[in-house]
Amino acid sequence: MSTQQHDGLKGSNLERLVVWGVSIFFPPILLAGFVVLGPREEIVVLRFGKYVKTLKQQGICWIHPVGRRLHRISTQDNTLEIHGTTVVEKNGNPIQISAVVVYRVEDTYRAALDVQNYRNFLSDQAGAVVKRVASRFPYESSDEHIPCLKKESDAVQHEFVTDLQDAVNPSGIRVLNVRLNDLTYAPEIAQSMLMRQQAMALIDARKTIVEGAVEIVQDAVRRLQAANLEVAADQRDQLVSNLLVVLCSGERAQPVLAVQSSSRQRA
Repeated sequence: MSTQQHDGLKGSNLERLVVWGVSIFFPPILLAGFVVLGPREEIVVLRFGKYVKTLKQQGICWIHPVGRRLHRISTQDNTLEIHGTTVVEKNGNPIQISAVVVYRVEDTYRAALDVQNYRNFLSDQAGAVVKRVASRFPYESSDEHIPCLKKESDAVQHEFVTDLQDAVNPSGIRVLNVRLNDLTYAPEIAQSMLMRQQAMALIDARKTIVEGAVEIVQDAVRRLQAANLEVAADQRDQLVSNLLVVLCSGERAQPVLAVQSSSRQRA
């Protein structure tokens, strides 16, 4: 028998001696051995620093109280809020981002013994992962095929969940979801980015107005042709020009034909 095995055997015998000695000389302590286990809850049991077992069955259980240490861990779904932090996104713009993590403890042994505090471990890892993943994507993108943080597409969600899951595997935690709670430009560039967004919105609005005006003019020309109304080429061009001016600028245009007619009458 090796020295380690011999020491382990002596330690086990000493633990048994202490447990039974206390039980014999102070029997009322046995009443403290009852514990209640609730739904979706597990208890990791240690005795004199050694792992004994994990209680998983709901109801009343009894574990000898001498030298006992219990780690009570909930296996319910929980949320963790990651407070706002400043991150540089893919295009180099500083943004402020916060998130909410939905998680569940699936391996209570690892959550109790492999990390000092699984909640703090998750919080620290989640903050680092959010910063790292947010730097891979732009804040917003005009191309719908390019994932961005503002739209929070499936690709962005997958990156957050996958990276965070890899980081917290030692703690026995399963990451269910990561959702962005707040996403804004940093104060130092917020005003300039707002002006840029307003300019882009104005350009998009003008494009929409022009597209609609062209469709209206095309419909008007088709209706004139369907009604067998003969219009000279120069008159048709002028009509199209006037319609485009009215529809795109919102101002009332004066038909050139009427101007020419009144000029002839005065002449």
